[in-house]
Amino acid sequence: MKRPIQKPDWAELQQRPLGLDIDEVEPGIITPDEARMRSEAARKLFDDVEHKPDWFARYAELRAAGWNWRVAAYIAWASCPRRDRIPASQELLATQVLGLTSDRQIWTWRTKNPAIDETIGLLQAAPLFEHRADILRALIDSATNADYKHHQDRKIALEMLGDYVPRIKVDSDRKNLDDLDQLSEAELREIAARGNPVENSTNEAADAGDE
Repeated sequence: MKRPIQKPDWAELQQRPLGLDIDEVEPGIITPDEARMRSEAARKLFDDVEHKPDWFARYAELRAAGWNWRVAAYIAWASCPRRDRIPASQELLATQVLGLTSDRQIWTWRTKNPAIDETIGLLQAAPLFEHRADILRALIDSATNADYKHHQDRKIALEMLGDYVPRIKVDSDRKNLDDLDQLSEAELREIAARGNPVENSTNEAADAGDE
């Protein structure tokens, strides 16, 4: 079963930078001192740029939460839709914004720190929660339309309410029961209710009526 999309929690995201080991030195290319100077120069240039990219506000939030500036910039950039990414590629972000010689260091960060990609995924889902009420309103409008073309939305709405259990889910639940002795009495009652012929016939009749 797929996990539901999680809403970004800034309190939790603030904990992720703690202990996040980020190596900003590019082995065999420049010395640690040169790397620090280049990083600071690039950060100042980016922070002071007049025409900031659309993802700058998210970058600022990540910085305030304690993220390394380069990683914060990468996460903010990567969490944008591709068409809105400025610069257009990871290579250009690395060389034009982060002050790196290539984007190899970004791949290293992501390999060593799964929290980076996890945070990108959370932030990419954020707009869904901003429009949650609108999405539910659209579902209600469609599901309450008596036209047969809207029967799929009626199924979705009834399933969300717990009034409709698709037969494929009932069958799947039965197949996954390896040991009934390990289930609680409440769980056994729920399974029995799902397999109740009266409920199933009611569901089938609802399907037939929609079609």
